[in-house]
Amino acid sequence: MQGQGLPETPSSRLTTRIITSLLPFLPAKDKIVRFRSTQVIAHLINTLDSIDDELFQPIRMGLLRRLRDKESTVRVQAVYGLGRLAGETDMNEDDDDSDDENPAGNVLAKLLDILQNDPSADVRRSLLLNLPFTPTTLPFLLERARDSDAAIRRALYSRLLPALADFRHLSLTHREKLLRWGLRDRDENVKKATARLFRERWIENCAQQRDENGETIELPTGQIAEPSLSGLLELLERIDVVNAGNDGGVALDAMKEFWHGRPDYCDYIEFGEDYWHDLSAEGAFVARTFNDFCHEDGSSEILREKMPEVTRFAFLVQQNVNLLVDSVRANALQDDGEEDVQQEFIVEQLLHIALTLDYSDEVGRRTMFSLMREALAIAELPEESTRLVTEVLRITCGSNAASERDFAGIVLEAIAEVHDTIMGDDSSQAGEEDSFHSARSEVSGESTPRGPKKQMSEEEEEEKAVREMMVNLKCLHIAQCMLQNVDCSLEQNVHLVTMLNNLVIPAVRSQEAPIREKGLLCLGLCCLLDRVSPAVWISWFTILIISRILRKKT
Repeated sequence: MQGQGLPETPSSRLTTRIITSLLPFLPAKDKIVRFRSTQVIAHLINTLDSIDDELFQPIRMGLLRRLRDKESTVRVQAVYGLGRLAGETDMNEDDDDSDDENPAGNVLAKLLDILQNDPSADVRRSLLLNLPFTPTTLPFLLERARDSDAAIRRALYSRLLPALADFRHLSLTHREKLLRWGLRDRDENVKKATARLFRERWIENCAQQRDENGETIELPTGQIAEPSLSGLLELLERIDVVNAGNDGGVALDAMKEFWHGRPDYCDYIEFGEDYWHDLSAEGAFVARTFNDFCHEDGSSEILREKMPEVTRFAFLVQQNVNLLVDSVRANALQDDGEEDVQQEFIVEQLLHIALTLDYSDEVGRRTMFSLMREALAIAELPEESTRLVTEVLRITCGSNAASERDFAGIVLEAIAEVHDTIMGDDSSQAGEEDSFHSARSEVSGESTPRGPKKQMSEEEEEEKAVREMMVNLKCLHIAQCMLQNVDCSLEQNVHLVTMLNNLVIPAVRSQEAPIREKGLLCLGLCCLLDRVSPAVWISWFTILIISRILRKKT
């Protein structure tokens, strides 16, 4: 911007004369004079290729003073002019004193401070659109996604971010925050701008073709890249769909807008046999979101054409559940569980799809029912997958009262099997009375002597205590999932009464806080199913809490 020894021309002499004449008017008392002089100088700065050294410093000092002008219109013109000077190297001046008499200092630092703190939305918006893209300024520019003014937030998503060469230059944290802030903004126009950014700009960065050297092939203006499954999978990987694709995650909102705005991808995507082979987390998420979109949009015909039939899908779920269980068992003694996380996410997405399938096909329903019954009894199955398996099992059991009783009985059998699996040889020594729990043995005065016991070492006792806690927490979680999916009266279902007496109540009386917490949660769910007056349950809870407090004091 600065120039030394520039050849004089009529234009340069004219601009120099104009700027020299206007500089004394920058601190004028009249706001109109200050505004017009600042406006003309800012306009000249942005049209000139270079400025003489003798003028550069007075212009810089004068505009820096106008950053503190009481009129927002003057400040807008000042930041418009200083935006061009922000990349320039500052002169060696004393930066200690930053008052109006000596406003020297780093121009860029002062502009960033104005961007964060100026009360005028017009000033902040002018800075947002005029500051250069540098590693220093970019974080401050992206902060405007949380600006109080909707126009500034919309300008960020509709003008600034599309101007970036490639969104992949942003960090993963910035990508996730920008999507979450934009898609959940209170202003509808900001949401639309964010959705367009995701489905039109970010997908294009991933879907564009590359040459032999890996360089992106630029397309003619106005032309978009052909739909690409690999590009879509890369886009989801770039936003870390494994962590952002769970219930409540921003990836679900982003893909919902993507399918709504890209009908070409809806027609292009196919879920054939090759698609399900070596399924990735991103691929499973694409299938789940497309399935959800078609159900919301009423496109059941498209689903029947593209998605596998229920029987085939049941075998796909079984295959991935087996892979998850094998991975959990193989990595049980290792600290690195990244593969477990990926496979667990895949199973969750498939189970979400299973929740929406049409089970009018009796063969497919029976196949899925058998698979879910077996999967629920797997002790290594993670909690979220267990919850989804329970919901799918409830759907495949049927919707009448008899089916609900069968569902409760099946879950109770699974709880017993999980208990026996975790406890191992110790479970064979336990009676039928405590086949579902070991919490009762922890309550003093409730167990009876059963003859001489074999002495155990300290390590064995500690290991047994850990296994007992594991079995109680796992069984209580399955019971909680079951109670959240039944709607019958507690007294009319003998399986629920058995579970309440043999699992929930002993857990509430347990000395271990995690078990007691789970037990109270299950007990609360049982209260919702009981027809007894709520006052009875409240009294029971009060007595229980008082007894616990008195026991601790004694």
